[in-house]
Amino acid sequence: MVAFPRAEEEIEVLRRFLSHLDAPGVQGDAVSENARAQAESYLARLEAPVRIAVVGLARAGKSSLVNLLVGEAVIPTKARQSVMPAVILRHSDAYRTTAGWWDREEKVFDGVAMDAALSEAPDIVTVGIDCEVLRDVWLMDLSDLEDSGAQANALFVLNRLADMIVWCTNAEDPWTSEERHLWGMVPKTVQRRAILAMTHSDHLSAGTLTPTLERLEATVGAAFRKVLPLSTTEAWRALQGDATQPERVWAASGIEPFMIAMMELAIECRKTELEKVRKGMEQHLGPLLPQLPQVEDTAPAPEPRPAEPRIVSPRVPEVAPVPSSPPRVAPEPVAPVHAASEALPVSPSLAAWKRRMAGLVDSLRTGIVEEDGAFLAAAQDAVSLFLGDLAALGAASAETAWIQNEFERAQDLLILMQYEVDPANAETAALLLAQLTDALAHPVSAAA
Repeated sequence: MVAFPRAEEEIEVLRRFLSHLDAPGVQGDAVSENARAQAESYLARLEAPVRIAVVGLARAGKSSLVNLLVGEAVIPTKARQSVMPAVILRHSDAYRTTAGWWDREEKVFDGVAMDAALSEAPDIVTVGIDCEVLRDVWLMDLSDLEDSGAQANALFVLNRLADMIVWCTNAEDPWTSEERHLWGMVPKTVQRRAILAMTHSDHLSAGTLTPTLERLEATVGAAFRKVLPLSTTEAWRALQGDATQPERVWAASGIEPFMIAMMELAIECRKTELEKVRKGMEQHLGPLLPQLPQVEDTAPAPEPRPAEPRIVSPRVPEVAPVPSSPPRVAPEPVAPVHAASEALPVSPSLAAWKRRMAGLVDSLRTGIVEEDGAFLAAAQDAVSLFLGDLAALGAASAETAWIQNEFERAQDLLILMQYEVDPANAETAALLLAQLTDALAHPVSAAA
């Protein structure tokens, strides 16, 4: 197993850099304040775990899988009368449960208190537990995606928080038309980092499992990095010692290959993010880093820790609290700007954006896109793909980072508009796309 990428050196440099800027006698100017903002952003990205969303239809075994991965029955698995909000499992050396909302203060409960948290009807629940698996990843259980009342909130969480996705499909009826429809709502940037788990594989006979898996692989094509069968029921039996031959039952459950694939994809996500931050530090902070006071390095370099996907005894220091989730409000559309400035240095992305806009206009003209909902979804896809193009370029410069912020705000707005009944939303979305195109054609720095 490849070691999970570490960033202790970069984190230490960023902390020293920020401390230096706060030291008495250090004069702040526009350059140093911009560098501070960049350093704070890089530090937050390096300290954040890889966030894995576990998604699928009801009774697909999502919550059972999440519980299995942490070795505890944290999330309820029985059918509920009420809608289940998104549940995030993160590491904490003190067990606590937090009910959160987009528009008001959170409420904290000691221990694993899911019933108490759910009784508050929160938008999101966060559970901190002492678990080795959660050292490097957070697990997000997104239930009730097919429920119209909960869908907007679940998709909002998926759009804003997920780095990668595990889609659970029931082996007895895999990859239904409803699943294909819901999959189309998943952000394209997240779709690129996805695993398909064919759950309840123990419900199929040995002669049925292989052809079912082969048909599923042929159906989904290259949409998923891996398509893997697994049985959480059998894995739990083996884990709890209820099987006569637990090692054989564990191996037959398929959970081991799944966990390896999940962690390998998480490692890939982490490597990509770490490389972007390193490039950004070199580009934006490199000229200022020699100003840091030299310190004697007396401690040996930390050994890389293998990211073994095993459920083991936890031993982790306390991590920072869950970052505040974005408020559930519509951001202001970006205003068109017409300032003389150097061309935005993302010409391939700009060309791709123009092609997508032309394709969207052609779809409207030919009748491929006729309904407002389809137009809003297509607009969101275009914005999400542009953000993916920007991410592939690496860290944005101080002069161009503003455009990423504007597209992220536009993405939030387009997500929310898809779940609001307002006949003016399609017109608003069209205006927003025009404004974004105008802003790209006439770039202006954030400092202008």
